[in-house]
Amino acid sequence: MRTWVMGSHPEDPTGFDTVSSVISPPNPALFIDPALRSDVNPLYSGPGATRESSAGSGNITFNELQNPSDALGILAQIASDGEAAYSNHRHITHINSQNTLDYPLVADGRLSPSRIIGLLQRYKYVYHPYFPLVPAATLDSANLTKTAREEKHLLTAILVIASRDLTDEPHVFTACAEYMRSLVSCLAAGGPGNVETVEALLLLAEWTPYTSRSDAGHVGRGEEDREAWMHVGTALRIGYYLGLDRYSFAVRGDDIKDPQWQRKRLVWTACYISDRQISIRLGRAFWSRGPGPLTTLRKEDFPSLAAATTGDEDFASIFQATLELTLLFSNVHDVLYSNPGNSMRSHLSGGYIKYIDDFRSAIYGWKSVWGTLTCSPNLKATLLMSYDYLRLYTNAFAFHATLKRALASQEQSGENHKQPRTPSVPQRVFYNNVGAVGDARFIYEGLDAAKSILSMCNTFVDPEKALRYMPLRFYLYCVYSAVFLYRARCAGVLSADEENSVRQMVTETVARLERSGIGFQHPGSRYSRLLRLLWEKVDRKEHKRSQSTATLTNPYRPGGSGGPTPGSSASSSVPVRESPAMTEMMGDFSWTDLDAIGNFAVNGNNPTLGNEAEWWSGFLPTDPSNFLMDTFPGMGDWNLGVQ
Repeated sequence: MRTWVMGSHPEDPTGFDTVSSVISPPNPALFIDPALRSDVNPLYSGPGATRESSAGSGNITFNELQNPSDALGILAQIASDGEAAYSNHRHITHINSQNTLDYPLVADGRLSPSRIIGLLQRYKYVYHPYFPLVPAATLDSANLTKTAREEKHLLTAILVIASRDLTDEPHVFTACAEYMRSLVSCLAAGGPGNVETVEALLLLAEWTPYTSRSDAGHVGRGEEDREAWMHVGTALRIGYYLGLDRYSFAVRGDDIKDPQWQRKRLVWTACYISDRQISIRLGRAFWSRGPGPLTTLRKEDFPSLAAATTGDEDFASIFQATLELTLLFSNVHDVLYSNPGNSMRSHLSGGYIKYIDDFRSAIYGWKSVWGTLTCSPNLKATLLMSYDYLRLYTNAFAFHATLKRALASQEQSGENHKQPRTPSVPQRVFYNNVGAVGDARFIYEGLDAAKSILSMCNTFVDPEKALRYMPLRFYLYCVYSAVFLYRARCAGVLSADEENSVRQMVTETVARLERSGIGFQHPGSRYSRLLRLLWEKVDRKEHKRSQSTATLTNPYRPGGSGGPTPGSSASSSVPVRESPAMTEMMGDFSWTDLDAIGNFAVNGNNPTLGNEAEWWSGFLPTDPSNFLMDTFPGMGDWNLGVQ
């Protein structure tokens, strides 16, 4: 085993000294039972270190036991304090006296202390601003000895993320990733974890470094979401086990009982945000109960994120803005998307209009408060992209409902007139009447939100200096927007001029995603290929473009062109543009189902849609399922005739 001594190795140019004081060993003659001492703080806060027991042993509250786990936690704390008072204390003093870095990757010679410091600084400056969860002390290289000893999960996660883009040094990422996997495997097997463990898992969920350097394929299909889902789920389970959910409310004396209570509150709030984000992306149920309905968390509740000096980034305000936006996301999902059966009834009755109007008012209220927040351009871009995606997520529900009612009306009309059943082409729903439908404002705003996300990416986000280091969700916001616009085009919503503008916008987004990628497995590279394959289907189709299918003026797009009136005949001298669905298949996929999108983009139009319910599931931002068939048994006979 090789041991690196700080300040003496030739590869360490800093020669930093992490020992600021010498701890005197305890006097055995004066050793006191730690359960009777009030000045002994535990060196390890294990599963029993909850709100009541995570402070010094002198503050143990025996009269608030709620379950056997609390009693076992107190006993474990007393026992561990006894070891900490003598054995562990002596061991740590011995390590500090030799000024060594106790870290496996250094001990086996795979990384040097100077290389670890470089990766730590790289993470601090290019990754940390987008998810400022890591404590400042952990990012300080002067505390590296303590960090490596007490926060090995968090340190290793930082090293994995910081090294994922170093394609010229693959051995660095390989060493860090292998060690991180062993740590996570130990956690899954019941190994000990702490607050820093939860932080580490949340970081991995944000950047999904394993998929970025794996053999997942050249075209993105949502493999990163599986990695994020598992990391967030594990973080939540550990967080609940540690009792972090108890820190949603501030209780008098928390700072005395537990010096880390502010850190624990921040971590649990971050768990809530991460859980909502990945669950909404995948269309799954929420796991976290969140900060609590009676909790109003503000930036003052996160002092560790506040600007230390004038000119520093105000991460506390950005975190509060993100939290409030996440609460809106959660409400929209709960009301509109959580119950498919109720969603279908709402589609047919139009009862969702009030909810969407209320949500739009709340979303605009968020924009009026946080839209003027002063921060760096890159962080401002992430806030605005999240805001626009919430607009898209909300208004896409009305888009789906409008199409649903229109198709049902066509089927009912055909039955009343006893006419032979003719295939209902969903693209004709918007033929000459986009602006005339009752939900036109929602449809137009959904399109505007999707285009705003792409415009933000194309205009304000540098692909090499900013987008490359952003968390995964901002790549996916661009992908979702481009896919939604593709489906809107196939539904006949876009005018000819607007379609050309959208295609140019998507082309620029694809180019920027490609520039942001380092290596063919980077999310920028993989999802640029996905969008290119998808929109190349439009380029390969040759059809008439003499007239628009969207006729009325769009309030979000002044100057929209008009089209023929509903009464114009098919024999008119003005040629009629052929619906996109008559020459190309829309594809049976949800606009957020990355796996189905990838299959359609790669495999083409070989599959055929079996029924109307399958096509309709493609407009829901959830995984396609058979709930439509279960709710409305006769729906399976509806044939779209899409060829």
